[in-house]
Amino acid sequence: MKQEGDKAKLQLFVKNLASGFKLIAPVRQNGILTIAQVKDFEEIDWSGVLPEKSWKSYILPATEKIADHSGGKMKEILNKIERTALIGINVVDLKALSLFDLVFSNDIYYQKRRRQILIIGYGANWPNEYKKLKPFSHNYEEDILEHVSFDVFIAQTKGGVYKFYSGSEKGQTILESLGIKNFDHVEFAGPIPEEGPDKRMMLLMEKVEKSAGKRIWEELGKKCISCGKCSIACPTCYCFDLEDKSDNNSPARERHWGNCFYNDFSKVAGGHKELDTVGKKIFFWYVHKFVRVPFGYRVSGCVSCGRCTKVCPVGIDIAKNIATLMKMK
Repeated sequence: MKQEGDKAKLQLFVKNLASGFKLIAPVRQNGILTIAQVKDFEEIDWSGVLPEKSWKSYILPATEKIADHSGGKMKEILNKIERTALIGINVVDLKALSLFDLVFSNDIYYQKRRRQILIIGYGANWPNEYKKLKPFSHNYEEDILEHVSFDVFIAQTKGGVYKFYSGSEKGQTILESLGIKNFDHVEFAGPIPEEGPDKRMMLLMEKVEKSAGKRIWEELGKKCISCGKCSIACPTCYCFDLEDKSDNNSPARERHWGNCFYNDFSKVAGGHKELDTVGKKIFFWYVHKFVRVPFGYRVSGCVSCGRCTKVCPVGIDIAKNIATLMKMK
């Protein structure tokens, strides 16, 4: 009876939430677990399994108009954002969101959208579910919820009991307004643990940095077809291009996702391209994830979700490549 009561409480939470927010959640479509808009509790997949698609596009759209030309001047556009609740975000995707919050902390377009988004994390069989993911670029932290960004976190514990946590003032207000009084508050302590940057991450940073010119990149360059699917699927890839549209009726500036595997990514005036081989592109991608991001933000640029491996048409496995790099002297 306790399990049924807890499920009813979760159903009521989602129902009440739907009255004020557009709901985005994991769903099954043609046998594939993806992310889409839902109307009620029954449509949501509560398995806790990572969807094939990441949540990135709801935080940082693939295309976004940021300015238009009016009256002889370029004017910034702050688009009207609908209040949206992202429900059921796994911990590894919450880690990706925490990185985005760091990278775009001073970006007015990102921040306006972020303020309108309610982040609801979820863990099935918590916390054993996260331990089973076996992250390879960082160690498992016992106090994981203190170091990820969320407003509400719902943990399904042993026996199917649902436990609620708030992770922000907004989350506290939402839970109380929806009639949920029995919850714990987790104070966000920042993405970096108290003991400092993850030691495994720092060791990997050194390994990747010193692997320049090694055979592994040449071998991967021969295998990779430079399609860029890994970057699109990755929840932490945030590079973007700015494009000025020359439409006579309404010239504008747009922001688009960038992709370091595409031919024009490193192209500069005169036609020179620094990333002129596939091997260089792969090395650049790994350096960004495991060197540049850890150096700049002291957190990993990879959350070990494995999506890049799943979408790779030639079977490049990031976990195997990391294992190889870690063994290098």
